[in-house]
Amino acid sequence: MEEKATTPYPECTENIIVLVCEPTTEYGKTIVYQGTTISNALKDYYSFTTNREKVDVLKWIVTQPDFTELKRLSLAENKIFTLYTNQYDELLKTGEIPNNLQIAQKFVSNGYDVFLLSNPNATKSADFIIRQKNRVFYVEGKTSSGGSSLVHRFEKGAEQADRIAINLYQASSVKKIFTEIRYAFERNTNLRSIFLFKGSRLISIERDLFESTYFEKQFKAIWNKKK
Repeated sequence: MEEKATTPYPECTENIIVLVCEPTTEYGKTIVYQGTTISNALKDYYSFTTNREKVDVLKWIVTQPDFTELKRLSLAENKIFTLYTNQYDELLKTGEIPNNLQIAQKFVSNGYDVFLLSNPNATKSADFIIRQKNRVFYVEGKTSSGGSSLVHRFEKGAEQADRIAINLYQASSVKKIFTEIRYAFERNTNLRSIFLFKGSRLISIERDLFESTYFEKQFKAIWNKKK
């Protein structure tokens, strides 16, 4: 019987500058990959149950030629890629920067490449794939003015992805933020990490930190750092 790959998406590995997808199975046998669309790949992402399968999908997506660089907001070291460059260029010419682009800019300034995803019709989808070296993450973006609770944003975001980025326009008290983050991890068992943007600074809170004995003390120390 022919051995099959666990996922139709070839494993991608870092090769100096770019990610290279090698069409091999976990058994080392070559497979013939039948092309699909990014929308279908995102559907597969939600149907897969293992992290390895999900990561293979994300790495396959970011190698697709459909993405082009959004040069107006990219940096020399890290870049923003989109499927609809012209659409965003028109917005940027008017001086408008949508919420998701602001979050993308902040990821870029903190050392990530960002791949903006559209919301396909009738397909659940998060807002970004972010990449740092050979690590990729699927992220839902949310924006908060600081005046209302983050709980609803966390719960809505957790329906889309297991990682959520929150752009805080106006930071709440450290006690309030801590309470809402703890509540988010408790209520959403699929949630793996939260990215908080306090100004331009990125604060990454992993589930491992949340589950540690010193979570509150460590979070407050991270939150109160100036840089």
